[in-house]
Amino acid sequence: MNIIPRISVWTVRRVFKFRYGLASFTRRSRVFNAVVERVMFRGDDMILLPKDDVVRSRSRTVETDISVDSAGERTILPSQVAKEIVSRAGEDIFIMNFCLCRLSSKCGDYPIENGCIFMGKGVHRIPPEYGRMATVEEAHRYLDRCAELGLVHIVGRNRLDSMWLNTGKTTDLMTLCNCCPCCCLWNMVRDISDEIGSQFRRMTGVELNADPSRCDGCGTCTEWCFTTAISVTDGGCSVDDSLCRGCGRCVEVCPQGALTLTFDESAVGTEIDRIGSLVNLSGNPL
Repeated sequence: MNIIPRISVWTVRRVFKFRYGLASFTRRSRVFNAVVERVMFRGDDMILLPKDDVVRSRSRTVETDISVDSAGERTILPSQVAKEIVSRAGEDIFIMNFCLCRLSSKCGDYPIENGCIFMGKGVHRIPPEYGRMATVEEAHRYLDRCAELGLVHIVGRNRLDSMWLNTGKTTDLMTLCNCCPCCCLWNMVRDISDEIGSQFRRMTGVELNADPSRCDGCGTCTEWCFTTAISVTDGGCSVDDSLCRGCGRCVEVCPQGALTLTFDESAVGTEIDRIGSLVNLSGNPL
């Protein structure tokens, strides 16, 4: 019986509120930062996928093996990165029936029952009461539902998930988070050291731009930016490119349409192959 996940859930629910303080301490103590990075984040590689409905493509002609449901122009969407990774997982797909972050924060704005998707042979060690095994088609529909709820996909290899679920080697578990703006663990990226924060990054080819001629300095975007990448000075907003993870929430809420998020479709195939190679997935191409 795998009791470690049960102990982990009990522990996380009690210490989650201290995550920002612990994250900021990594900037003040080199020793603490080194220990945290080695034990909890070594080898991590997580990318945030922009929301499909706010991103604009910078390239319209794409050569790719990715299947696209479209009756007209061939367009690749960021969410298809997540769906392609799921397709490569074959029969090793587990959908959680709760989000540990929202459960620990007692989130009242987004559903707690819409948790992560885990992939790889490590999923067979997850306690069955935590969710269910799923087919590729079921996982795809689940991702669509999470997107409808306003959740953002984050996908990659995450040592913390391998630890709290006790699933074995980090190469045995792929994480696909469905994150809200208020409770996501990675909100601490604004406080944590650059060494650790760099392991959670923007999708390749994604760019956020601000149009000063349209911005009226209302500050709505700053309220929704979980990395504090946007600031308002002298009546206009500016973007710190080194902090922005390209989620697109600011674009969605800007009342003046002053922010635009674009991505290069030609980078999608490379991103899928790179992320897919981080974990041993049964359906990975040879």
